[in-house]
Amino acid sequence: MLVKRACHYRLINLFKMKDSKVTNKRNRYVITAMVSVLLFVIQRFFSNVAGYLSNIFDYSAFDKDDLFISISVHHILQMLFAIALIILLDRVMKIDGFKLRPRYDEKGIRYTLIFCAVLAVYYLIVYVIGSYTKTINTYDYDLDLVNVIGTLGFQLFLSGPSEEILFRSLPIATLLYCMRPDGKKDRITAVVIAALLFGIAHIDFSNFSIPWFQVCYAFVLGLAYGFVYIRTESVIYPMIMHSVSNVISVGGCYLYMMFFR
Repeated sequence: MLVKRACHYRLINLFKMKDSKVTNKRNRYVITAMVSVLLFVIQRFFSNVAGYLSNIFDYSAFDKDDLFISISVHHILQMLFAIALIILLDRVMKIDGFKLRPRYDEKGIRYTLIFCAVLAVYYLIVYVIGSYTKTINTYDYDLDLVNVIGTLGFQLFLSGPSEEILFRSLPIATLLYCMRPDGKKDRITAVVIAALLFGIAHIDFSNFSIPWFQVCYAFVLGLAYGFVYIRTESVIYPMIMHSVSNVISVGGCYLYMMFFR
């Protein structure tokens, strides 16, 4: 009788533990979903406010085609907003995982070089095929010295740092804080969610237009940036990869327009 009763209590405790684990797992999913939505709202808010402030001034005296100064101011402002929030979260909630400090890492250098080489080959193939099929979309502004230096300078020095802090460092560190930082599955989840938010950021919400290729392309690149961010424990290498990828994309089109069109 005592053995049966002991077994009975043990079964009850096992079911309670199982229910508790299921409940905790469900709660984590709910919290992760809520934090993801909140991150989306914050990213949109920072970008919209930065866009509003950057459009207050007229830059036509220095940037006649409005190609690089306004968007440079926009990216500087949204980066400062993201850094301010990161500092606040670090001090108030003790979220120590944003990985903003430079960190020498041989893997990071290797990943960056491989990524840049693969991307260069990809765009070479795209432009070779596009030149024969006449399907390359070119820019509709003059390729004078100011426009070329201004646009490539923005892509090289501002696009990567600004967007990687807002779309990689901030969301991944925040999501991992809400999950298990040491769990491989949670790190993958955080990287995927951050990449998804990065892809969604390329949707034109003002015109309700979804450039599917651009969104999917940003999502894939976001996965690569997030993977390197996690492996190197530094946002510096994703910044470099991001900036170089944009320079290769824009600069490649410039070379095509100047020499092959």
